[in-house]
Amino acid sequence: MRADGKASSAAAITGVLVGVAMVSTRAVSSHASPPTLAFLRYLIGTLVLVVPVLCGPRPRFTLKDALAIVVLGVFQFALLIVLINEALRTLSAAICALVFSTMPLFTMIFAIMVGREVFRWTKLAGLTLAVCGIALLLAASASPGGAHPSTAPAFAALFGATLIGAVCSIMYRPYVQRYPALPTSALAMTAAVVFLAVWCVVASQPLVPGLTVSQWANVGVIGLSSGIGYFCLLWALARIDASRVVAFQALGPVTAAAIELFIARRPPSMTLLVSIAIVVMGLELALSEAPHWPRRSGTGRAARR
Repeated sequence: MRADGKASSAAAITGVLVGVAMVSTRAVSSHASPPTLAFLRYLIGTLVLVVPVLCGPRPRFTLKDALAIVVLGVFQFALLIVLINEALRTLSAAICALVFSTMPLFTMIFAIMVGREVFRWTKLAGLTLAVCGIALLLAASASPGGAHPSTAPAFAALFGATLIGAVCSIMYRPYVQRYPALPTSALAMTAAVVFLAVWCVVASQPLVPGLTVSQWANVGVIGLSSGIGYFCLLWALARIDASRVVAFQALGPVTAAAIELFIARRPPSMTLLVSIAIVVMGLELALSEAPHWPRRSGTGRAARR
């Protein structure tokens, strides 16, 4: 498999695990505060990475780079997830997944603005098609009454999380190209865990809430998904464009819908199957290389006259 193919596979794993974590988070979001749930998520995620980090190479981060990775970790792994957890307390997982899946479009726009990527119509069309596929999937489950004014803070939190994810995906790339993805992930997650622990203490939120066995199982799934998923995310960011990596976030809502159907023991609907096909076609278009059209030379045109 080519290097680009491996990076795309890693990004796809991340997208699928986002959907898995979304379902588990929805199951426990009403039983633990957003900071507490985020703290447990990344505490488990960090523990997942401890053994591989200790067994692998240990790069020497410069102080400047280490501080930058710590700040990005606080935003990417702490603030972003707290905002999503807060939104999930008010909005449905379907709506949250739909809004968050627009992150590739913002990533592409920001990357082009700062000169990190080159604009391509095929990429824009593919990402837009993938978002349309998700919208088709989630439209059937949308509330007919529309959004209530009281949901405005939740939408603001969700939109903020989407922008944070887009910006961090771009900002991470120089560091994951300079250092191995595994220790970089561990450093960023550790910073987030410390930040979230302080947040919980200051806000008088429990670090270990009273949950049932099934709820703790969901927390474990969330943590495992985060540890594995974010390592795959940073590994892919070191090898392909950020907008191509986060394009696979479109797999998250589809995965969440499929899991919920499996739990409910219902067969997949035609809407789900069509949506999956549209998302796959959109990703295929977004990841395709721009065609190189042959140019006619002046001598060739003269020879044909």
